[in-house]
Amino acid sequence: MRDRKEGVSMNITMNLLRRIGSPFVPEQKQTLPENKREAQELYAHATKNKIGLLYLESLKNQEKIEEFGLESEYREESEKHEQQVITAIRVAKLLNSFDVNYVVFKSFMPYSAVPNDVDIVHLGSEEGYKKVEEMMVQAGYIQFFGIGKTESQVMFHDSRGGDHLGGHEKDIYDIDIYRMIAASHIIYLDKKKFVKYVTEMTVSDVQVKVLEPEAELVAIITHSIIPEQLCTLSVYYAMLHYLAKMNHKYVDKFVHIVEENDVIFLTRAHCSLVAELHQAAHGFVPEKLNEVLIKLGGEVQEKRYLIETNFKMPHLYSRYTIIRALLEKTKEKTFRKSVIRQGLSMLNPMFANWVISEVIRRRRRETY
Repeated sequence: MRDRKEGVSMNITMNLLRRIGSPFVPEQKQTLPENKREAQELYAHATKNKIGLLYLESLKNQEKIEEFGLESEYREESEKHEQQVITAIRVAKLLNSFDVNYVVFKSFMPYSAVPNDVDIVHLGSEEGYKKVEEMMVQAGYIQFFGIGKTESQVMFHDSRGGDHLGGHEKDIYDIDIYRMIAASHIIYLDKKKFVKYVTEMTVSDVQVKVLEPEAELVAIITHSIIPEQLCTLSVYYAMLHYLAKMNHKYVDKFVHIVEENDVIFLTRAHCSLVAELHQAAHGFVPEKLNEVLIKLGGEVQEKRYLIETNFKMPHLYSRYTIIRALLEKTKEKTFRKSVIRQGLSMLNPMFANWVISEVIRRRRRETY
């Protein structure tokens, strides 16, 4: 036990979590990096976990950003964040002008962050979806094509940022418009179940349609496990920040949405990881997180994998968790039908090779 505690105390993930803190931990308990070298190593780890700006803001708030030589990185990340918000505002304004039924999801985190791109789900008819595609092109957005393109989404680039750099990498000017919330053809969340959770938020005087926090959190967690198969610290902090703002009524609402979408097991696995990380970093599990775990149950096996890797983050979810999550989704008719479509599409050798290579790539990568 002593060796494990020493290993945890020296762990870069634990150091990062203690430097950033938690919405459930008083700010005065945040600790600072010991020197410039450690500060920059932690920044590299934070970037890998998609919380680079959050980490830099914690140093900025403690007036240590210049001392650790990270002021240029802070300016760059802040500019990226600002430009990505503009990307979301511009496309929302365009969609609003044509009275499009849509929702932006996974793109406005409850803390300062720079997601890979702006994601939008089209909630209208098939005919309306095709019109949106035409409208985006007419408005000057650059459309992507490629072997990985499926009927589930179209990808655009905001031309105000110049041409896309190419390759698989997304940037702050990129927009994915989903016809369905799917990985390839497999629908992992039924958008019809989310229509009733759409609300609006004002961003720079523009009304942007977004999901209510409880539904947004379900979408973030599910996306991280089924298509991405990775738990980054960005999802860890999304869970904590959303929970911190929920009272018991909204915790119950979150649990209801989890149950409604047949994602109980994967949410249980995610919450168990968040609880274990928070316990190791801060010495306790937040009461609201405990409340969720009591309602949904915990997942011991995934938590054990996390401990065995000495809290390596991002955490690659086990095949066991992925399979269990997919099996639970078979309760949904929409999911079952999409699996059949996926199987039929795999009869195309070129598409099948792309899918297989993509699965292998996702199992081998360390972040996304």
